[in-house]
Amino acid sequence: MGAARKQLMKISVWRKKTFAEGSEPSMKTCRKWIDEGTIPGERIGACYYVDLARMHKTGNSLVDRVLAA
Repeated sequence: MGAARKQLMKISVWRKKTFAEGSEPSMKTCRKWIDEGTIPGERIGACYYVDLARMHKTGNSLVDRVLAA
């Protein structure tokens, strides 16, 4: 089985889709979370992206395969 395909979303979009209006963490906090590995993502140039394909991994390979199906 190959490596998981990346599904990148800009953190500005991810914040709006993930958190209720007015409760979003700051962009600085989101960038810090990606830099520290708290949430899966990467920096490409000056932009930060959340890797949605890795976001919902459980750590259990069987469960992850079932959820990906």
